[in-house]
Amino acid sequence: MTAAATVKRLAADILKVGRNRIRIKEDDYARVIEALTREDVRGLIEDGAVYSIRYVGPRTKPERKRKGVGKRKGKKFSRKGEKEGWMERIRAQRKYLSGLLKTGEVPAEYKRKVYLKIKGGSFKGKKAVLTYLKENEMYNEKMKPAKEEPKKAALEKKPEKEGAAAEKK
Repeated sequence: MTAAATVKRLAADILKVGRNRIRIKEDDYARVIEALTREDVRGLIEDGAVYSIRYVGPRTKPERKRKGVGKRKGKKFSRKGEKEGWMERIRAQRKYLSGLLKTGEVPAEYKRKVYLKIKGGSFKGKKAVLTYLKENEMYNEKMKPAKEEPKKAALEKKPEKEGAAAEKK
């Protein structure tokens, strides 16, 4: 072990830090090599020839969650339970049915029948519910709210603006 390594070891012990945090100034390197005892090293620390760098700490950037396809092990329902998937589907279908009832696309008299079918797991998803309603003539497209009218009004306003801009030039 070289003299500098011994000084580093002693300084680390005195300063209560790791050896890797101990630094020696190049100008005072000759003095450091001559140091033999702990008292000599304490003197070098007081003079500033030997010092420790501050603690940096762990990485502050949060680690990404590695959930990609390559990391997945196990079948589909071992990662997310079958019950959770079931609950998501059923809740989505019930919410969809209540939306159709509010807008009047489905008459209230069919609510219980469709609701019980949803509860029984007859439908795979919302699209299947809509298909069932259309096939059994429970769905009224006439009652569907007119969402296209505002779009038409917006399209009609655009040419007016362009014409006004052309007149200004």
